[in-house]
Amino acid sequence: MNEREREIDTAIRKARRREFFRSLWELRLVVIGGVALLSVLGIGAGFAAAPMKFEGQQLGHIVAEGNVVTTRKGAQYRHDTIQLDNGATITLDLPGPENARKDAPMKIEIYQKDWGPLHHATYRFAGYADAAEHS
Repeated sequence: MNEREREIDTAIRKARRREFFRSLWELRLVVIGGVALLSVLGIGAGFAAAPMKFEGQQLGHIVAEGNVVTTRKGAQYRHDTIQLDNGATITLDLPGPENARKDAPMKIEIYQKDWGPLHHATYRFAGYADAAEHS
């Protein structure tokens, strides 16, 4: 191998090495992005799998009535705003298209999901507090 061929061979090796390290850099960015996306998916799946705990029951009264909403399957519900006795105001889906009784106190069940630093509260309509009186 003469001197000219060695220079060409060295230049080719340097160019290949630079291309190899450049592709490693791009691959590292893809791997970091993939790990970040998988971490978000794992955290979301862990939170979804966390159990809901029953925290208690509150009484509440309707503050504002919403409109009737119909789902694609035909089920109807009302989207009403309710103020709990502890002062919190929530929006709750009440079953059925009929208007809720404004004068009657409602029983609202509170469920809590805790998973590390993530917390989520869910409220469910559990009937009217005076339902036994009307039966």
